[in-house]
This record gives sequence, structure tokens and C-alpha cells, in this order.
Amino acid sequence: MEYIVSQLMNEYEDLYVKNESRIKDSLERITNALHCKKVWPVPVVQVTSTVLYPRHEIFFSREKNLISQLKNINLTLSHKTDYVPYLDPFEGVTVLAEAFGCKVEVPEDGDPWIKEPIIKNNPDDVYLLKKPSINNDVYRRVFDTLRYFECATGCVIPVGCTDPQGPLDVASLIWDNKSFLEACIMAKKEVMHLMKLVTEAFIEFYSIQYETLKNPAYPVHSFPLVGSNDGISISDDEAVLLSPSLYEELVLPYLNRISSAFGGIYYHCCGDFGHILDKILKIKNLRAINAHISPLEFKPEYIPKVTEAGIGLYLGMSDREIGWENPEWAESEIMDVYDNYYLKSVIKYSKGIGVVLTGYGSYQGYINISKKELEESDSLVDGSGHAIHKSPLINLSIEEKNKNFDEIQNKVKSLIHLYGLDIF
Repeated sequence: MEYIVSQLMNEYEDLYVKNESRIKDSLERITNALHCKKVWPVPVVQVTSTVLYPRHEIFFSREKNLISQLKNINLTLSHKTDYVPYLDPFEGVTVLAEAFGCKVEVPEDGDPWIKEPIIKNNPDDVYLLKKPSINNDVYRRVFDTLRYFECATGCVIPVGCTDPQGPLDVASLIWDNKSFLEACIMAKKEVMHLMKLVTEAFIEFYSIQYETLKNPAYPVHSFPLVGSNDGISISDDEAVLLSPSLYEELVLPYLNRISSAFGGIYYHCCGDFGHILDKILKIKNLRAINAHISPLEFKPEYIPKVTEAGIGLYLGMSDREIGWENPEWAESEIMDVYDNYYLKSVIKYSKGIGVVLTGYGSYQGYINISKKELEESDSLVDGSGHAIHKSPLINLSIEEKNKNFDEIQNKVKSLIHLYGLDIF
């Protein structure tokens, strides 16, 4: 595998030289857009990915994890895009909960999940928990992965920390989820004790990761690379289940502590979090939000509330099976939905300011797979954990991808003129 990494790095270095000025320009525009500044062209992070190994294998082999990412980076740098390369040593959302002692299982073709929470039905059990030692096996595994990624690549590509799940998400993994949500109302003292403990562990764990890295990527998972060290990304998916008052009481104080420790927060949440958006916007030094646009997740009408607060947005398009109730469009129409729903909605409501767009296929992008793999595509899983199906985004030529990228930018420009927006 060392030889494969070496070959991929040679290819990467050639591609980087060809794209260096573009990458520098894209990084500047992405950074400014996520700080809600006016930029042109609006950044479009169009990616291409492939599947080299069954999904579960990357969680048992840091070598396969790295090889998969390098291959995807090289595929993406081969066509027009605003993507800026960095490595994301993703080891699943369970890492911090596992460090607390939760049993983790990795299913075939899937991501790690908590097999058994530590706290079941007794809220007092939180007082038996202790903050993980910095020398525990889970932390050491992650630190070793970071060192391996940098050593194998010569620190040429920025490396991020492993996926930073926020205190609420981690607490809901440590504690049986149904019981945890009940405790948010009936046992707040115990919930806050756990949130405080997890927050302290989070700050310590991620501070050590940044100290370990020689060429760190910011803000990490769920966002494109930015050229500023002014915050860490946080995933807060469990938040959609809380009321605004519970969120403000049980979550906001701990996110503010993390923000103070890392200089800000880049916030990610799946689902429809419109009911708590006002509270999220109260996070100290909130920089940007990552969400998925659709009628059932992050609704387009939420956009002005974010950008008018001076907060940037990195917006994907929801999965067909999640974002649309009984969707009328087929998978083969994904490009039409992108053009006529995603692009129109985002540009109309953002006025073209403070947004970074994903390209066709959203975070997954185009898919490059062999003819044999295409025949077996129902059993393949992409980097987001979704099944790969036949679609118009599979095995496009570089020329087709470049043409599509130009057309996206032209469509954005036309929409800006259509809506009479002042961005140029």
C-alpha cells in the first residue's frame, strides 16, 4: 500500500502544480464567502468520488482510508471546481463516545455505531463516568492516524481532526437515546453534568489533535477548507429533537465554551432545525452553517435569517429519500432538480452573498467506477454511507464535467441578473 500512496502523491503533486493559482483563488473566495462577504464567482465545490474498498474496511485500515481520499482528491482536481484539497481522517461519529467506554460495532458496508450505551435508564449513572485519559486506546488510535496521514503525504496536504461531534450528539450516544431525551426534561441536572464532562473531554481531545498536526486543516468535517484558523466544525444533529428553550438551556452554554476554546464554531446539523435557528445564531463567534436544502430539511426561506446575521452558509442538497416527501422526481432527474430547485432557491434567498455551493451530486458529486463495479452498484456504498445507483452522474468524461461546471456558473450569473441582485 505504501507504493499506491506514493503513486497517488506523485499524481497529486502534478495536479496541484497545474491547479495552484486556481486553488489559491478558490480558497480565498470560499473563506470570504463563509465569512459572509461578497465574492464572485460564487464558489462551487464540485467533486468526484469513487469506491475502492467496501465501506467498513476504511475503519479498520488507515492506509485504505488515506488511499481512498487521495484517489478522490485526484479525481476532483482533474476537472473544473472550486474544491480545495485537504484530508479528513474520518473514523466515525462514535469516537468520543467510544473513548468514554461505549461498545462500538462496524457493520458490513456501514459506519461505526454504538452497540450498547453506557447509561440506560438511571440518570444517576452519569456520576460514575470519568473524563477519558489522554492515553486511552481510542485517542491513541486517532493520534496515530493523524501522524500516519501527515507522514505518508509529507505534510503536503492539510489534515483535519477526526469528525468533531458536538457534546449533545456524544451525550446522546453515551446515554440510551429515548431515556436521554426524557432526561432533558425530567433530569436536567444529570444531563448538564454529562454535557459538561463531554465538553471538557472534547476540548482536550481536539486541542491535542491540533497540537499533533503540523499542517492542520480548518474547520474540518462538513465544510470546505478555509484559509483562516478561526473555529472548529461541530456536528449537532440531535439538536433537531429539542425545543428552543431546551436547546438554549442544555446545549448553547457548552457550544459557547468550545467556541471560546477554538476561536469560533462552524456549525453542522442535518434535518430541519428551523425551529431552533434563532438559538443557534446565538452561538458565540458562529462563523458558518452547513445544512441540506430541501422542502423537508433546511428550507430555502431560512437562508436570509442566517446571511443577514453575517453568518456564511455551505449548502448541500438533501438526499432524494430524505428531503422530499413522496418525491415526484426520479434519480435520473437529479441534475434538473439541482438546476431548478437548489440553484434557484439558494441564489434567490441568499442574493448570491455568503454562500458556498456544492455541485452536481452534492457532497458525493460525480461517481467514477469501473464497468464491473457499475454492474454491482447496488451493493456499493459511497463516502457518505449511501448506496450508489445508476444515475447521470456516473462515469462522465472530464470534458463533460468541465462543461457542466461552466454551465452552473452561467446559471448562477443568469439567476443573479434575473433577481436583480448586486453582487458583481
